[in-house]
Amino acid sequence: MRKLRKSLFALACAATMFSCTKENGLETPGAGLTFNVTNELAASKAVLNGNAVEFQAGDKIGVWDGTSMNCFETAEGGAHASFSGTAASAATYILVSPYSANYSVNGSVVTYSIPDIQVATPGSVDPQALVSMAKVSGTSGEAVLYNCVGLVKVEVPDGLTVREIHVGGGAESSVGICGSFTFNTNERQVNYVDEGSMRSSITLVPQAGQSVIAPGTYYIAVRPWTYTAGLTVAYVDEDNQLCKRISANSAAVERSHILPVGSLNTSDYAAVTGRATLRYAGDKPQFTGLLKNLAGGSGTATDTDNVIRKIVFRAHTLAYKAGGEVISNGPGSDVQIRAWLDGDTAYIYTEAPVITLYSNSANLFRDFAALEEVSFNDVNAQTGANFEYMFRNCTSLKSVDFGNADFSTVANMQFMCDGCSNLLVARFGKTYTTSLQKCKAVFRGCTWMKELNLGPNFTITHLTDKTQCNNMFYETAIFKEMPPVYVTGGV
Repeated sequence: MRKLRKSLFALACAATMFSCTKENGLETPGAGLTFNVTNELAASKAVLNGNAVEFQAGDKIGVWDGTSMNCFETAEGGAHASFSGTAASAATYILVSPYSANYSVNGSVVTYSIPDIQVATPGSVDPQALVSMAKVSGTSGEAVLYNCVGLVKVEVPDGLTVREIHVGGGAESSVGICGSFTFNTNERQVNYVDEGSMRSSITLVPQAGQSVIAPGTYYIAVRPWTYTAGLTVAYVDEDNQLCKRISANSAAVERSHILPVGSLNTSDYAAVTGRATLRYAGDKPQFTGLLKNLAGGSGTATDTDNVIRKIVFRAHTLAYKAGGEVISNGPGSDVQIRAWLDGDTAYIYTEAPVITLYSNSANLFRDFAALEEVSFNDVNAQTGANFEYMFRNCTSLKSVDFGNADFSTVANMQFMCDGCSNLLVARFGKTYTTSLQKCKAVFRGCTWMKELNLGPNFTITHLTDKTQCNNMFYETAIFKEMPPVYVTGGV
């Protein structure tokens, strides 16, 4: 992988993890070619010196020959690397770094993505987020790659626990900071594809296997744009609080330049505190009806829904997109929760540390006929919460993952997944069940269950009335041969 030598352009062509494969999956006869590749040299406004770029052996770029995207590789690397591969003969070629078969090319215009989730890379940027391109003559063999993104530079100091870093538009900003874009290789111009593809924030997450972002310098690839409402920079601390700072002035992020935003700290970044309580189940203006209304329904809880296939909950994070439907303001709620529909997925976001489910959450997902997956992240519940028939008539449901949810206050789970005949996977994570009093027929009729992970903290030994767990697993695939039983021991 190329190294950063105090310059943005050492980032410009970071190595990809993708292997070399044809876009159409077929090897097409072509000529062996070699391109000598360097990077554009521009006067960065960042306090950086030098423009030295090094490629490492094994770095890959894509070469578009007019019909397919071909994978080229450098064997030795260096400041001016030679990339070799096979492509059809063409008058001009378009080179794209990092290599991927997923770029769409129309003439001189290439469609690419700036991801909303990027991986923290010490002293550098996520190589999959940093896109650069070039258009070259078929006879020259020389290529200068031009950057298609701008970078935000942020410092993580020693002694500060940082679980994630977020960058988004300023207060109430509707400007997208990432999503799908086009780059005109003739004019070196970035444009967005459509407003629907835009996202309002980017999350920088730790390296795989790590829970925090280590102290150091990090770069986040963003849309080159003048953010007239400024930028919001935030981080998630050790208490899962979103600590954020909004710039007071317009922020210009130029293509191929770096905007330094300084060091994260506890004095300039205010923590978002308070409770974000989800509205309870029922017709609009409650959660069920609001979500169905967002999906084009009438907003009544009993309407069948054939649009939403996945629901994702996320706390302590900036807004996913502009606008959205407010679905909070349940009892004791002082921080908003918003919902967005993106294709067939509903995203439930809040800046609060956790999303709290209202004590009466029975039938919360009732009649979501197309719903296949629910992913809970950073969710808890009010004391004595009722989850009875939570997934009633969700006949397409395949997976429920409670993740790191805290449901230790839930008293009633009976019939929670009753009749979810297509449920394949249910994971309780590490959530405790110490307040659980009723768990009859939780998975009754889940005849295709393949994985049931109750986790290390699931227990019902404290139940004084054992009949309240009768038929808990009746007719699940795992216990299909068992008659109705009373569970008398801990699970």
